[in-house]
Amino acid sequence: MSSHNVVVLGLGNLLLQDEGVGIHALRYLQSNYEFEPEVELVDGGTSGLDLLQFFSPECKMIMLDAMEFDEPPGGIGRVENENILARLNTKTSVHHLGLSDLLAVAHLTDVVPKEIILFGVQPESLELGVEPTETVRKALPKLMEHVEQQLIEWGIKVVRKALP
Repeated sequence: MSSHNVVVLGLGNLLLQDEGVGIHALRYLQSNYEFEPEVELVDGGTSGLDLLQFFSPECKMIMLDAMEFDEPPGGIGRVENENILARLNTKTSVHHLGLSDLLAVAHLTDVVPKEIILFGVQPESLELGVEPTETVRKALPKLMEHVEQQLIEWGIKVVRKALP
């Protein structure tokens, strides 16, 4: 189980264009921000139950993923706590079934984080391709603003790295 206060979990499939937005967002965080040691950045890919090790009732979690929100492509949505599982039942990607199972097992084993926020980006294309569409790529800075604001609300110091 995670010993960190906050876990930021990037999810997605990097082989399906915008489906990989959670991983691209996580890499953006790693490249452009510095965090206190209590923040753990996790590349969850399309993993399912393997991610249970990062769950703990003492931590808070931010999940980053592609999500169907009935928004224009690149739109950003937010789902919290128990509403996440209900939202995932409307399957929008290959790994959501594994994520639903993961959250269900976390509930059964009492390791659900005290707070979970899922920030999702409305995909434009789920076709084969290792880069997100330009629309979704342009949404990353706005997504980072949401993540940054949430971390600050949780009392986490967020430092943007200086440009070289």
